[in-house]
Amino acid sequence: MKLWPSTSTRIKLRNWEYWPSKAFYYPIAPYLIWLMIKARHMCYWSAVNPGIYTAGMGMESKFETLQLLPEPYRPKSVFLPAGISRQEAEAQLQAGALTFPLIVKPDLGFRGLLVNKVADTAALMQCLRAYDIPFIAQEYIGLPEEVGVLYYRMPGEDHGHITSVTTKEFLHVTGDGQATVLELVLRSPRALLQLERIRERYPQHLHQTPATGERVRLGIVGNHAKGTRFINSNALVNPQMVQVFDRISAQIEGFYYGRFDLKCQSLDSLYTGEGLKILEVNGVCSEPTHIYDPQRGTYWAALRDLAKHWRIIYQIAKRNRRNGVPVLSHAKTARAFLDLFAYQRRVR
Repeated sequence: MKLWPSTSTRIKLRNWEYWPSKAFYYPIAPYLIWLMIKARHMCYWSAVNPGIYTAGMGMESKFETLQLLPEPYRPKSVFLPAGISRQEAEAQLQAGALTFPLIVKPDLGFRGLLVNKVADTAALMQCLRAYDIPFIAQEYIGLPEEVGVLYYRMPGEDHGHITSVTTKEFLHVTGDGQATVLELVLRSPRALLQLERIRERYPQHLHQTPATGERVRLGIVGNHAKGTRFINSNALVNPQMVQVFDRISAQIEGFYYGRFDLKCQSLDSLYTGEGLKILEVNGVCSEPTHIYDPQRGTYWAALRDLAKHWRIIYQIAKRNRRNGVPVLSHAKTARAFLDLFAYQRRVR
């Protein structure tokens, strides 16, 4: 019988960035309910992005949403339906001019679940056959910077606002010339929380001894749940950056609020738009992910920023509804959520 919590549990308890979603949303639940009362509809948020199914509440097809982006910013991607044969998958890749390595991820995904980098057709088919769900195959973008930019624009206005910029540091350990990768992982709280995944994905690295200063990367997904460090980089925002995302969002029909998860060669691309590749567009479910940087914020500031963004969502929805944009009925929304929950249970 264990009398003390495990090391990983103690790490999570001491560091609020690892607390579960309930710890961030339950405290602001009264405010969210108040917004529903003011809007006179529980699903008022569904009017925010009329061009995206459920306004992007996490129930939309990632592939279909990607197609809304201007072509220069889209990675090459193909849709792979559930049960696709090897021959059909190869034909799809050829039609999409895709070559290995590729990123494979569920068409309906969350928190980096089931995202894999595959080196050949055999590895691709292994991923596809493991789960009876649709996937996306996407070109691997090896650009060094990964950034999340949360943008919104009020309906009827030409210029928007950037309220959150998150730069990302992928999970890694740094060698000292003596310790093995496994020993380095055990010394790092962030890496230790990912130990089981690291053992499964990177067994070839564990007993290597990296040289002093050598970085060993232990993740390919820029997701906090996969160990990526989120860095509050809101200081980067300036009028030039806003203009870039004004241009991009103006070309996305029915889009007013969301987070662009993108890669670029350098952060200067955020000011010119050149060389940006947008991996995903998330709608009303988008969080201002800078809040998960404990070095540049507090738990209470995180709650404040979440509430602030839900107020923005309310304001956009209010204006769109005045302009005739309908909201989803409670019955349709309930069915969409039930389908989502069933899907999540199946893939987990």
